[in-house]
Amino acid sequence: MNKNIDGSLVSEILYEELNKYLERKQQLPTVVDISIGEDFGGKIYSKRKEKIITSKTKIKFISKHFDRITYIELRDYIERLNKDTTVTGIMIQLPLPEKLKEKEREILDLIAPKKDIDGLTTTSIKELKEKKDTLIPCTALGIETLLKSYNVPLKNKKVAILNRSNIVGKPLEQLMIKENAFPIICHSQTKNLKEITKDCDIVIVAINKQEYITEEFIKDQTIVIDVGVHKNKEGKTVGDVDFKNIYQKVFLITPPTGAVGPMTICMFAYNSVKSIYGKEVNQIIEKGIKKAQEEIKRGDLLE
Repeated sequence: MNKNIDGSLVSEILYEELNKYLERKQQLPTVVDISIGEDFGGKIYSKRKEKIITSKTKIKFISKHFDRITYIELRDYIERLNKDTTVTGIMIQLPLPEKLKEKEREILDLIAPKKDIDGLTTTSIKELKEKKDTLIPCTALGIETLLKSYNVPLKNKKVAILNRSNIVGKPLEQLMIKENAFPIICHSQTKNLKEITKDCDIVIVAINKQEYITEEFIKDQTIVIDVGVHKNKEGKTVGDVDFKNIYQKVFLITPPTGAVGPMTICMFAYNSVKSIYGKEVNQIIEKGIKKAQEEIKRGDLLE
């Protein structure tokens, strides 16, 4: 059995469904991706998002980079985008440069909630906690969509989430609660981490520690989702999980590339469309999930 969770496969199916949907619509999304400073990884990620979204969808993607910008200048720029009726979505690449970091919450909350395609404004976070239909942070939504596409039952499952950020850990906790799972948030101050993760059916890791999670942290037949991306000494891409070390022990696992990353960008596309068309876009995701389930099942039968 192939234990690899293929986010590239699932995202391709979801893009196909999204494009079919957009063919029936008059208005297409126009999104502005704001990146600031000299963060190399952030620049690369913004360019990657732009390339994938413009090549795979009908979404207009505007990449706006500032080497330097003051809080006042950034506030004024975001306010102009909020008022611009041709712009349907706004996102800000995190992390922000040091001079703006202390105002991160204020900056994110400058974005009009209906244009918040990252799902990071206080309004979006509150609505998710209240189980309202809202724009959900893309990495968290991508992980949930991957699990559903692989027909992973979430009800009554213990889920260790090794992250407490607004991008991954906190929204995932809410999504798991909504699916009647039992999420456990773990962080840098969590004691007895191994005991916690070894008691869980699903382990989701986003700790930014190269190959930190080994077979000692998981029980047999666990499902492991790895969000981390690193380059090791040999220049190979690895994750927060020691993939080779635990592969034989798991039931399903995301490889270091081609899993969570493609799904995160795909969810940017879906949120971009949902910012215009609302709840009905949820049905397109569900349709894509069902098609992905069929494709994955067919692949398993052919092995």
